[in-house]
Amino acid sequence: MSIRSLAYGEILWDIIEGEPFLGGAPFNFASHLARFGATSAIISRLGHDDLGRKAAARAVHHGVDTRYIQQDAALPTGTVEVILQHGQPDYIIFENVAYDNIRYPEFAEKVNAASFDVFYFGSLIQRNVVSAQTLKNILTHHRFPHIFYDVNLRKGGYSKNIIGDSLASCTILKLNIDEVPVVSDLIFDRSHDTKTFAEQICEKFAIAVVIITAADKGCFVFHQGVLHAVEGVQIELCDAIGAGDAFSAAFVYSYVTGKNVAEAARIANQIGAFVASRKGPIPDYPDEIIRLVTGA
Repeated sequence: MSIRSLAYGEILWDIIEGEPFLGGAPFNFASHLARFGATSAIISRLGHDDLGRKAAARAVHHGVDTRYIQQDAALPTGTVEVILQHGQPDYIIFENVAYDNIRYPEFAEKVNAASFDVFYFGSLIQRNVVSAQTLKNILTHHRFPHIFYDVNLRKGGYSKNIIGDSLASCTILKLNIDEVPVVSDLIFDRSHDTKTFAEQICEKFAIAVVIITAADKGCFVFHQGVLHAVEGVQIELCDAIGAGDAFSAAFVYSYVTGKNVAEAARIANQIGAFVASRKGPIPDYPDEIIRLVTGA
């Protein structure tokens, strides 16, 4: 069994120590899912420039369906300056770029009757009113069995309204352990511990699954009133860029194809750890890593 996934959001170039890596959490997610054999498409927008042309070609190379990638004649392809400190990234995210201007009519005229199992989105893509409204239109006019929201907080890329609207739209929520108090303060005006946060966020927003990642310490998954603690994988860290997106893709593939949440999280931890042990957000996968997810 395979799955059909539609991601929404930024395609951009991470400039890491002067070297460009194609990325953006939604693009990374889509690319990792394609590696597992999923039918994986993305809705995004690129500039009519050299970086845009290279990004579109690389998306095809990674097996991502590019039919919903738009082209902007005025705004440039997105870029991010990444500063690594002990393997952990900090970001300077440039504004007024093509992915801030994703247009719903351009998507609606191309989307066919094919159904998708999963829809993925994050917070950053909602910083601009045009792309934020397009997201609302998609969620209003199209139905998806699973809607995956990766909080993925970035400076200047979120607000209380963005977080609240997103939580109200998703069925699966993912955030990291450092984002829990931030989201808790925004939504509940107080910091909750991990279990209380998961319980209350599920109750308030009718979310089916809450995933809280904690890097090498593993993750927590809350589902049907139970908080599962899933042990992490110890690796020699190269850089953590894209590791969370690989985790998300592996979890989604495993869960949607029938694994329980704890098993899906165990597999996802292994995939995220592998990516963190390599340079860049989308390293080549050896066959045994792909088999961990697909079983084939």
